[in-house]
Amino acid sequence: MTRFTYNVLDTPRGDAWQDLAACRDEDPELFFPKGSEGPWILAIEQAKAVCRPCPVAAECLRFALDTHSDGIFGGLTQPERVSAVRAAHRRRQPRAERTFASVLNASTTSAGGHLLWSGTAQVCFAGRAYTPRQLAFIVDRNRQPVGRVLSTCDFDRCVLPSHLGDDAERARCGTRPGYQKHLRENTEICAPCRQANTDADNRLRRTGTTKATA
Repeated sequence: MTRFTYNVLDTPRGDAWQDLAACRDEDPELFFPKGSEGPWILAIEQAKAVCRPCPVAAECLRFALDTHSDGIFGGLTQPERVSAVRAAHRRRQPRAERTFASVLNASTTSAGGHLLWSGTAQVCFAGRAYTPRQLAFIVDRNRQPVGRVLSTCDFDRCVLPSHLGDDAERARCGTRPGYQKHLRENTEICAPCRQANTDADNRLRRTGTTKATA
């Protein structure tokens, strides 16, 4: 870092703004404190007090940034200038679009044939809250779910799309809910639904649950 032992405004740059600087008649050492704690806090504040009403503070700050100077310029210490530059750089960076898919990718990990959710209990988009299973369902099906989205496996945190189904899908033929729909509507039970119900009963006897495991 550049360490000036004289008033930087006396340097032979010939910039007209230097003639208007509020610090021109101040002791240059005031703007180069030897610390940032204890008694130096007051010294730093005194230097900044000179800078605040200065009509060319912006030009002074630009000089310090261009020359990588230490000390207090434009009302900022060298660490404060570094922070300000970094913050400005972050503001200029385009933000990645937040989508259902980006949230799903950032909040899940694959484990043993499952996709385990590690994010928050709800995710908000456009003022609406979604459960992790609803979010994963939307990403995979590209549509809003009908009714509840439930898992077909025994892992509470699993949001693997192939392990999920909404009310509409669960009521399709070839599923246990489809079998139950036949019963509710008193319609003829089709062979796929009858088989799905038998498979679910067999799983219940073997594993204690009707849910299919991966």
